[in-house]
Amino acid sequence: MKKFVFGFLVALIGLVFSAFGFIYAIMHPGTYNNIGGLLGSLLCADLLTPFIVSMAVMIAGLAICAYEAYRGN
Repeated sequence: MKKFVFGFLVALIGLVFSAFGFIYAIMHPGTYNNIGGLLGSLLCADLLTPFIVSMAVMIAGLAICAYEAYRGN
């Protein structure tokens, strides 16, 4: 149960950081070398790498939760 809570907290942290990056990119649109849309906004604000890292953290937390919920004991 402790590992499940840990996975949930890791997923929550990843969700919060990726949500902040997503919302910031949506509210400040921009173009980066003729790349528009969400990718252009993330590149223009230098948020692509933190966004990818926070999404990876969220996926890792969800994987921990799934593993702990469905492992056979």
